[in-house]
Amino acid sequence: MRTINLLVALSVFLFLNGCGKKDEKPVTEQKKTETTQQTTQQTTTQQSSDKQVYKISAVDEAKGDKVAPNVTWDENGKKVTFADAKGKVLFLNFWATWCSPCKKEMPDLSAINTELKDKNFKMYGINVFQKGNTTIDDVLKTIPVSYPILDGNDNVVKAFEKASGAPMDGVPTTFIVDKTGKIVETLVGVRDKDTYLTLIKKYL
Repeated sequence: MRTINLLVALSVFLFLNGCGKKDEKPVTEQKKTETTQQTTQQTTTQQSSDKQVYKISAVDEAKGDKVAPNVTWDENGKKVTFADAKGKVLFLNFWATWCSPCKKEMPDLSAINTELKDKNFKMYGINVFQKGNTTIDDVLKTIPVSYPILDGNDNVVKAFEKASGAPMDGVPTTFIVDKTGKIVETLVGVRDKDTYLTLIKKYL
């Protein structure tokens, strides 16, 4: 009986130690792996954010009725403006991080941007009416997009209200600007992909 008990105890001891060595990493190695994974994830997120999110630094008043205001931002150390895209159709989608319909249409917008990447076309998402704790990066982690996001402010909203002749009472609000810089479509609310494409192609 004593021999049996010793054999059982030895089997349990070997079983437990075998599982531990197979499934568990040494604490030092495990912490090192976790730290490496966290650093890699943070770096990837930062690179993604740096690549496609830019803060608007200046907004000029429109030079005429229905003329899109010129907006300036810094892109990797270089000043970039809407005027740089003259000769292209601009698709400007004003949205907010707390707006569910805005976020719902972002995959469609991303698909449109990818589809028209070789055309005379440029799409920007312009974040405005910021409130709450949800950031642009928070949204882009779950809904990555193929087009640049501009971090906007009240000045850009007021400039487009004045240029379009109507208040921006809600988001999403989308402006389509033709190749001459004129606002040719003002769309309040969500549209489906086909509707957006039909409107864009009128001006390409």
